[in-house]
Amino acid sequence: MNSHQIEMDATLETPTATEKPMEPSKKIDWAQVARTMVQSTYFWPTLILAVGLTVVFWPLFVSLYPLWTSKDGYYTHGFLVPLISGYLVYRAWPKLKNIEIKPSTWAIVPIIPLYWFAYAARMAELNSVLSLTFIVTLVFSVAFIFGWRWTWKLLPAILFLIFALPMWSAIVNNYTNPLQLYSTSAAYKMLQIFYEPLKTNSTTIFVGHYWLDVGVPCSGLKLVIAITAFTCFFMLIGGLKWWANLVMVAAILPLCLFINGLRIAMIGAVGEAYGEQAGHTFHDYSGYITLIVCFFILFKLAKVLGWKD
Repeated sequence: MNSHQIEMDATLETPTATEKPMEPSKKIDWAQVARTMVQSTYFWPTLILAVGLTVVFWPLFVSLYPLWTSKDGYYTHGFLVPLISGYLVYRAWPKLKNIEIKPSTWAIVPIIPLYWFAYAARMAELNSVLSLTFIVTLVFSVAFIFGWRWTWKLLPAILFLIFALPMWSAIVNNYTNPLQLYSTSAAYKMLQIFYEPLKTNSTTIFVGHYWLDVGVPCSGLKLVIAITAFTCFFMLIGGLKWWANLVMVAAILPLCLFINGLRIAMIGAVGEAYGEQAGHTFHDYSGYITLIVCFFILFKLAKVLGWKD
């Protein structure tokens, strides 16, 4: 073998200065992550707390799906509430991640009596009290795990969960009938523009050949609850001035009464024009339409009032 060939072989085997040695792929050592978590001082207290929270409030959790899916219920917007709360956490994360985690040990003190209080509310079937107890327990639990500075930042997201829980029984019982009467009157006045309706009693309107019976589910209260939730969401993320927030809150009830009255009037018009079955079909789907319309109007109002996002 001559010297020229040996020189070529050496050149082929020796990496050039521009070549980088192959680095091993970086993988997350999940076993190490798990060990770190388990070895944490707060791991077992946090795990016990989570198990206790699940066991004590499990009846409340399992009741939410039928509550949210009930066609004539007041919480059909419930599916959106946890998503909105998650979004509020996401928005808070850039500031949240820079806050040092300082678990508050004493926050565990009120949680034990809250568990007993929740058990009593569950036995007495006081869903409003049980829901409120869950929110308060969740606040102290977050403080115990992350500290009060984290809790303060997460408080809007935690409190927003109220709109998905059966906490509105007193409002439903006290205000359903008045709203039912107001909605019927609003629909009657709108129908008078195009028809000669006959209002046979406080909640029944006769439109030509179609009987329009404004029942409890059509009172508009579930629209008020849903729109109140969306209004609070706009106020939390919109950065509006205090007076603009007051305008948003003041607009909720008039807007809902007008839109719900318009919905009832349109049900009567559809039923009169196309028959009873068409009226019932429009009734079933118009609730979602009114919700979208109110959402859009509130969004535009927030923009006019100075939405900063």
